[in-house]
Amino acid sequence: MSTQFEFHLTGADAPHGELEADQLLAIVAGLKAVATKIGRVETDAEALGRVPQRTQRVAKLLIGLQPGSTRVLARRAGPGDGSLDFDLAEERAFDERFADLVEAIAIDERPSWVGDSLSRAAADLTGALRNAAPRVEFKVDGTVRRTFSTSTTHRETWSVEGRHDGDQVTFVGQLFAVNLRSHRLQVQDDVGHQIALPQVADDKTAASLIGTHVVVTGTPERDADGTLTHLHDAIIVTAPDPLSGSGVPASVPLDDILASAPGLEPGGIEGLTDDEFDAFFAAMDL
Repeated sequence: MSTQFEFHLTGADAPHGELEADQLLAIVAGLKAVATKIGRVETDAEALGRVPQRTQRVAKLLIGLQPGSTRVLARRAGPGDGSLDFDLAEERAFDERFADLVEAIAIDERPSWVGDSLSRAAADLTGALRNAAPRVEFKVDGTVRRTFSTSTTHRETWSVEGRHDGDQVTFVGQLFAVNLRSHRLQVQDDVGHQIALPQVADDKTAASLIGTHVVVTGTPERDADGTLTHLHDAIIVTAPDPLSGSGVPASVPLDDILASAPGLEPGGIEGLTDDEFDAFFAAMDL
């Protein structure tokens, strides 16, 4: 059975059982982002590109508000046809990770297993909870796991370790994917390593470079293994094809080669005057 997560929000100005639309949307967006990032990890899905169906099955959440008090409920949607009355291992792992992450938010500590991508989502969820209510009681299947004051939680806790404003990474590859609607681009180097470029500001200009080699400079985002996955605030400029100009040069005529080859001048020896040359051959009786 799918685990149910409950966020009981107290101390807010809104009436019990109600929440401002913007606040609810922010919480839902944060929960969805966290679920998707954890789902990718638990199903060994790639960090980039469309979310695989297997990951969607594990990470899809149903969200609701419980009447009578401001309680946001979230649980996995499940397979949808009711044919399974048990959870797969990766679904159980998802539930555990999800609960662990919310508890980490509650105690304001970033676990070592949280990569940059999930950390960004956790920061957004932290901010959404802070804006929604002063206090949160977090339950898992009806059991209280944490009760905490949102004022003691901080987005900065989830900042990327070792990253400072101004840190930049340069990546050279071929621009092969452009989505102007989501402002998301992707670039791939010559060995197949793909990097996502989210929210590129001047993506329409960059789109004209699709299929060509480019130089991308931006702020790095890495996964839990330290592998570069994203470049934020990316600047994209054209770059020469690294294979251009590497062809075999045209053949050179033999006469040109012989004409340019060094050798003795006829009738003389390099470094000797004519008199020394004559004296040398006279001594050899030639």
